[in-house]
Amino acid sequence: MAENINTAPKLDIVLAGEARPQDKTVALAFGSAGGGKVRLEFDARIVPATITALASLLGQVVSDLDEDERPNFQVLKTTAMGLAMNGHGELALALELEGGGQLTLGLAKGDLAILRDEIDEAMRIAEDSRH
Repeated sequence: MAENINTAPKLDIVLAGEARPQDKTVALAFGSAGGGKVRLEFDARIVPATITALASLLGQVVSDLDEDERPNFQVLKTTAMGLAMNGHGELALALELEGGGQLTLGLAKGDLAILRDEIDEAMRIAEDSRH
């Protein structure tokens, strides 16, 4: 007998998120293609694996698409940012996200100069009156 797995509707927008420390879970609310709303709750232990699987599989979905065929990805908006450092002296960029989440990106020392150059370029673009 085949295992029965429930299929959620196609989710097309992240509406909200909530950390639930007392339950050791993370809950996300999504809007579905049909206009409905779905809330999914993830045990904290599977969140890193879920993120990794989604990022890996997304790469497979878009890698062979022409630029004009790629989806218009939902933007993560920041409300604050800063540098962080762990006990081993490794740097990270800590981003506070709209809705209260935080995303911390570890930075390789070799990438710091590239990051500086990219930020300088972003500042030039932002200051250009044509944009």
